[in-house]
Amino acid sequence: MSKHAPDSYKGIIAISLPIIAGMAGRTIMMFCDRLFLAQHSQLELQASLPAGILSFTLLCILFGTVSYSSTFVSQYFGAGDREGCSKSLAQGLYLTMFSAPILAAITIPGSMLLNLSGHAPEVLALEQTYFRILMLSASGPVFTAAASSFWNGRGKTVPAMVAVLIGAGINIFLDYVMIFGKLGFPEMGIKGAAIATAISSFIPGAILTVAAYSGKTARNYRTRENFKFSWPLTRRILKFGFPAGLHIFMDVASFTIFIFIAGRMGVVDFTANNLAFSVNNLAFNPLLGFGFATTVIVGRCIGMGSTDMAIRATRRTLLLSLCYFVPLAATFILFPGFYTRLFFSPDSACTIEELSSTAGKLLAIVAAWGVFDAVSLIYGGALRGAGDTRFVVWVSGLLGWFFWIPGILYLYAVRHSGIVELWLFTSFYVALFALLFFFRFRAGKWKNIDLLGTRSEFTVAD
Repeated sequence: MSKHAPDSYKGIIAISLPIIAGMAGRTIMMFCDRLFLAQHSQLELQASLPAGILSFTLLCILFGTVSYSSTFVSQYFGAGDREGCSKSLAQGLYLTMFSAPILAAITIPGSMLLNLSGHAPEVLALEQTYFRILMLSASGPVFTAAASSFWNGRGKTVPAMVAVLIGAGINIFLDYVMIFGKLGFPEMGIKGAAIATAISSFIPGAILTVAAYSGKTARNYRTRENFKFSWPLTRRILKFGFPAGLHIFMDVASFTIFIFIAGRMGVVDFTANNLAFSVNNLAFNPLLGFGFATTVIVGRCIGMGSTDMAIRATRRTLLLSLCYFVPLAATFILFPGFYTRLFFSPDSACTIEELSSTAGKLLAIVAAWGVFDAVSLIYGGALRGAGDTRFVVWVSGLLGWFFWIPGILYLYAVRHSGIVELWLFTSFYVALFALLFFFRFRAGKWKNIDLLGTRSEFTVAD
């Protein structure tokens, strides 16, 4: 156990910072990926965003389901059950193996969806190349999620952070040499970016799996002995994890539709939208790291039998996340020109003067909706840590597909609104998300959820 209480600021920081650092590694990786592509070709930069989001959309149900094994690890760890921790890891790895052929098979329908986007032929061809390579290697992120669950779920977040940073570093290096054709590699542009991402996506999972099944960790947790399939435990992971994965899918899928709609807008609006989303990743991924940390901490508190600690930990994690975001948001408002110039390519179809006004407005909106994002991610993470995943998925479905997407389509197709109006409406949608998660957590129904089945006859033994 950590020497700090899980609901203390020191305990929260000890768990959160490595997760956030790992998310920062991914952020830097994507940042450099798009920065390199922007310097190579503006068309490749435009193609990478919708193709990348679509690939993640199609893998995120399996990604979210497998990732949820970390919640089982955290609750078992809080209860002092090492056998449960190692068996949860094994089921995550088995689910990864089962997912690999499924992910490869959905490359074909995914390519068909890209063809329906209506994007310019030269952009579509680049999107198809990027998408197909990412999908054929899509089991890499799922593998990393499964392996990370054992470490992050126990609050041992430094090994996961180091593994992710190593993978990100290798990705950045491969991006540079493959996109621009350095060190004897041919110049491959967006194809090189996809290959670099495909290779590096398996590295963190490989590092963490080897570490889990060797040395003192293997002896203390009997990971080798417990590497066997357990249908009772897998069934419970699927029962609670599938709604969590479905929530991620519906959330990301709705944003994918938003991206594709933006792709049909004018050059300035489309370019500004891509720029603002790239900058938003700087803020969003660390906030997502705080959300993941909340899931782990709340799971451990519940495993220890203390819902009061879970409530305090959630409040304090939100405060820490806002302390990170608010100063960064100020730079979006005060220095929009810096971010605009950073992502502007000389071969862009619009001038930097045309882009600056729209991009500046979108960056100001990013600053506002980030506060709502923080509330949504922290309280959503707390609900997932308690096992309240069905509520999360229902909210995602109803708000995303019966309110936000119809509203976006109405603004775009009927009112012919610009990208700024679409982003303002999206901010309102994110605010509703945050309020619903906050009030659900306050209601306390999550306190009665039996995630591990300890109130029934379920056991992790085979």
